[in-house]
Amino acid sequence: MNVTIVLPTYNEAENIEDFLNAVYKVIAEIKDFNINTLIVDDKSPDGTAEIVKRLQQTNNNIYLLENDTRGLGNAYKAGFKYAIKNLNPDILVEMDSDFSHSPEKLKELLPPINEGYDFVIGSRYIKGGSIPENWALIRKMNSKYGNIFARFIAGLMQVKDCTSGFRAIRTDILNKIDLNNLDVNGYAFQMNILYECVHHGAKTYEIPIDFIDRVKGQSKLSIKDVKEFMINSFKLLFRRLFKN
Repeated sequence: MNVTIVLPTYNEAENIEDFLNAVYKVIAEIKDFNINTLIVDDKSPDGTAEIVKRLQQTNNNIYLLENDTRGLGNAYKAGFKYAIKNLNPDILVEMDSDFSHSPEKLKELLPPINEGYDFVIGSRYIKGGSIPENWALIRKMNSKYGNIFARFIAGLMQVKDCTSGFRAIRTDILNKIDLNNLDVNGYAFQMNILYECVHHGAKTYEIPIDFIDRVKGQSKLSIKDVKEFMINSFKLLFRRLFKN
């Protein structure tokens, strides 16, 4: 099966080369999947795209899309559409490029697709998964209870981690969704795409992951993203109650 790992980036010059080297080391050990990577760079001023272009000279499985619109959701929408049009993937993988998601976990994320699942999630909130121990209590509570809130509001209680950014999704399911109608720009995209896929019959599965704090660079999560997430959650609630 053909797999494209979509990697949104903004100012990841400190991480991207080491991360791609680590990913391709793991890819070489994975059987039954033909895997490439698509970096969707939001015009990073720190030269992230230039590093990717240099790496492309020695690896023809690295692709680059220079995106004009900021935001995680916009990057994924652009990346998914580009990959489906140009790279013929059977599976699209979402993944952070700052080592928050261990490349080694790709070995566990992909096989459930071959077992008939459509949407495989790297979960922090099932047995064996975790968030960083050194997080402040308020951040742990925001992460845990924000996820519970999202699951309840969107009617996705069967999924333990509906805001995870480490996922493998069958393209067949994504082709049933009009990505242009997903009116979210930031991190709320994660809940919306899961909601849409489940609504279209996706069979979900979760594997445990340890979410790791980035060592280099800065988090891109903003107050604007949090506001969008909250507003979007209630939009999904109303849609679920009155339209579905």
